[in-house]
Amino acid sequence: MAESRGAPGSRRAIMRSAADLFAELGYRNTSLRAVAAEAGCDPALIAHYFASKEALYDAVVVETVRPAEVFREAIGRRDPEAAEWLLRHAVTDWGDPVQRRRILGVLRSALDLPAARERLSQSLVPEGIARVDEIRLALISSLLVGVMTSRHMGLMPTELTENDDSTELVRALTPAVAAFLTADPTRGPRSLPGSGRGSVAGD
Repeated sequence: MAESRGAPGSRRAIMRSAADLFAELGYRNTSLRAVAAEAGCDPALIAHYFASKEALYDAVVVETVRPAEVFREAIGRRDPEAAEWLLRHAVTDWGDPVQRRRILGVLRSALDLPAARERLSQSLVPEGIARVDEIRLALISSLLVGVMTSRHMGLMPTELTENDDSTELVRALTPAVAAFLTADPTRGPRSLPGSGRGSVAGD
């Protein structure tokens, strides 16, 4: 029996069902009617909580990805410990099969629709941060998405993923993430001593 308007747990059930269907079907092929059927509620109840499918997707992104405040703290600290802390937060989600499937579903939906990509991008960046930090977070996000996808596809070396807490994977990635947090990505690489253009051997 479909849940009545405003029944306790209705919004949560809609969110769970939407996340699962976005993961299975992608954004474009997920209908609000299908979400309602999966959640066991009247389709009109979705409109009671969410103005549109886009608004429902926004809510699912925020609930599923949850990165902005984590990134804000890591950016504020700017040290290797912050990089390790950020990575451990990420791999906790990767280790949960349901959460990992939903994250991959959000990413799949972002491939379906430019507007969905924009919403996902907005959810990754805390409000009010400097442009250089936006670039840092874009680089870190790209790294994490690539690693998570490779892990899901079984492309990562087993010695990096065999532990439940992904200790080796976190250890391997920490220097790269720490570099993103501390370096200025808007500046070119610095030349090493003696490696400048025009140098002559024996100078």
